[in-house]
Amino acid sequence: MIRQSCKVFVLALLALAWTSMAMAECRTWQQIQSSGFFTVGTSPDYPPFESIDDNGNIVGFDIDLIRAVAAEMGLEVRLQAMGFDSILIAVRSGQVQLGMSSFSVTEERKRSVDFTIPYYSSGQVVLVNPDSGIRTVNDLKGKVVSAQIGSTSADAAQAIEGATVRIVDDASTAVMMLRNRAAHGVVLDVAIAENYAQRFGFVQMDEPLNYEEVAAVIRKGCPEFLNALNEAFGKVKASGKLDELRQKWDV
Repeated sequence: MIRQSCKVFVLALLALAWTSMAMAECRTWQQIQSSGFFTVGTSPDYPPFESIDDNGNIVGFDIDLIRAVAAEMGLEVRLQAMGFDSILIAVRSGQVQLGMSSFSVTEERKRSVDFTIPYYSSGQVVLVNPDSGIRTVNDLKGKVVSAQIGSTSADAAQAIEGATVRIVDDASTAVMMLRNRAAHGVVLDVAIAENYAQRFGFVQMDEPLNYEEVAAVIRKGCPEFLNALNEAFGKVKASGKLDELRQKWDV
């Protein structure tokens, strides 16, 4: 009987803790509305989605898009630059209220954060040097492939049979490994790959490694914020603004 009572007491405490967390998260949405802005974590090393311009400003397709979404909500955004692998941690801890950095929707990520509706469809591809002779996945057996830590590019690279994968801090470092011939290939999102291919004369392998959808991320347990974001994303798409931004940034 005592053990049963203790069990009920513990369950009651857990329920109270869960309710308190949910209420705190709802207050977070109220605070966003009251303040007139929300904070956005992004990793500005992934042009044309997010990068730093000559004036030190964070710019890109993702940045213009989240500002357009915020405007539909009657809000502004405040950007915080950070490493890509730190963004989900920052979202979960409340350091930032949204992550906008070309996040591919995966089941693993869904366990720790909530995704908005997708705003972009993409895929992972491999860039190589034009004189490498590498054209298919089979050609990468025994070769070195680079990719960014915490990304689906890294996941796709690690799925390449027989390749040695080098995981680095950011996409630009992964690309520089290919440019300096410290790697035989680099795995990137297709739009990013096209950007780097034009800049450095790389060529893309014949077939993409996969296809995926891209969305923004927020902390779990805030349905009001998520619903407001999804409604705003839908309006930006319906108005033609999303297509306008895709054309502007060539994605």
